[in-house]
This record gives sequence, C-alpha cells and structure tokens, in this order.
Amino acid sequence: MSRIGRDRDRAQTGLPALAVALLVLTMVTGLGLAMADGAIRSAERDPGERRVATSLAAGLVAPESPLTERANVLNESRLADFDATRLRGAFPVAAANAVSVALDGQPIASTGDPSRGTTIRRLVLVEERTTERLTPALGWQRRVTLPRRGYSATLTLSPPPGTNVTTVSASGRVALHEDDGLTGSYEIPLSRYETTTLRFVASGPLPPGSVEIEYDAIETDKATLAVSAGG
Repeated sequence: MSRIGRDRDRAQTGLPALAVALLVLTMVTGLGLAMADGAIRSAERDPGERRVATSLAAGLVAPESPLTERANVLNESRLADFDATRLRGAFPVAAANAVSVALDGQPIASTGDPSRGTTIRRLVLVEERTTERLTPALGWQRRVTLPRRGYSATLTLSPPPGTNVTTVSASGRVALHEDDGLTGSYEIPLSRYETTTLRFVASGPLPPGSVEIEYDAIETDKATLAVSAGG
C-alpha cells in the first residue's frame, strides 16, 4: 500500500475517536455550565434562606422562647403542643417564609415545604418533668436523698403525738423552721443541678407516714434541633 493510502486509512480510523472526544467534551462543557448556573442560583438564594433559618433557630432556643425552660433547654411538654399556628404567632419570620422545625428527625411544626432550602442545626437539651412521690422510712438519721433533681418539693408533715418536727434542711440549707413544730404541707425550692438531701430535726420518732414528699423530677436528654427555610 502506498504511503498516501496508509495516511488516508489512519485518518479514517481516527475519525470515530475524534467524534467521541468531541461528544465527551460537549457533555462535560454542558454539565459544567449547568453546575455553574445551579451554583449561581444557589448563591443568590442561600444568603436569604440562611438568614431566615439562622434567626429562627436562635429564636427557638433563646431564653424567652415559648419552647424553652432556659437557653438551649427545651421543655418536652411544650414541644408536644407546638404546631404551625404557634410557630407563626411566636416568630413572624415563619409566617413570611416556608420553614420547618424538627427534633432528631421528627417533625415539630412547618409553614411550608423547605426541603430544597437551607437547614441550620443546633445541639439542645430536652427537659422532661414528672411528678414523683415518696413516703420515706427515715431511720435514726432522719434524712432522705431524692433520687432525681427537681425544681421544688411539697412536704406533708404528720408527726405522731409527742413529736415535734422543728427544722427541715435541704442539702445543708435550712428550708423550714418552727420552734413549736411544723405540721401540714410546705413547698420548698430545690436545686435543678443536683439531687437534694432532706434532713429532719424532730423531738421524737418519725414512723413511716410521718413525712410525705411530692416533687417535680427533672430528666434531660441531648437532641438536635433542625430548622429549614426556603424551598
């Protein structure tokens, strides 16, 4: 075969490869342009969505939020009652935008479908309160440690005849005192940061039933609050 024929064959053989290369280049260029366009659109949209999501997340965990006991501590019972109406009423930004609020992936409230928007996540504590009751056997030490933390306790003192309860202390701090004797029901504050030990000073025996304690126990768990905005 002549040299010219060989060159012609090589050129014809290379044509399919060139066509494939041009096709790949065209696809990559188109994909790159589409991604760039999406990035531009996202950049135009994200700042506003992020501001909405960030401000709403900050408001939900603030001390004055209708959901919190204190900053970053959510009340479980208030979460159960929270819905879109309360969300719009408490946070005007939620009324003007499509937002949703979820806790550990479970929906709490939403005012639209921001699934394609921006999400802000905050680590929080969820506080649960339960009412606990004790009728302690005080023994000779006349003290009892509450099994769980609480905000306050109601003591009902019914000492037997001949016994006066003159002082009740809570973790070393005098909570109640009466020289003539304490009887009836009294409310005392507790520390929410640690369990409380109650000690009773009495002039005689305190058999079972002399002291009844009712207190609001506290339990907290970590959770992730997710706030989404946009659409």
